[in-house]
Amino acid sequence: MVAPGGTVAVLSSRQGSVSLNTRPGFEAYKASKAALNQLMRSYSARYADDGQTKLLIHPGHNQTPLGGPGAPLSPEESMPAVVNVLEAQTGAQGLQFLDLHGEVVPW
Repeated sequence: MVAPGGTVAVLSSRQGSVSLNTRPGFEAYKASKAALNQLMRSYSARYADDGQTKLLIHPGHNQTPLGGPGAPLSPEESMPAVVNVLEAQTGAQGLQFLDLHGEVVPW
């Protein structure tokens, strides 16, 4: 249902990065985000020629029930940055895994 030239963006997490997984804890969450990343990679391969921008976005460590009240970012702080990344990537080809600053997150 995404318009040609539109963007498919999915909220992921650095916790879903296999190469950055060096600390214990939150294994089920990490596995679910790694699976989400893999599904998005498959989606990107299937629809490689559709002209859509495809993004996995890590919004930062947010003050949510999962992130806790001590997390450094509030959603009100991180979401405008995420929107800026989405807008900056409009028209980009291929799948990218980026953070809220537009920096690449290792797979």
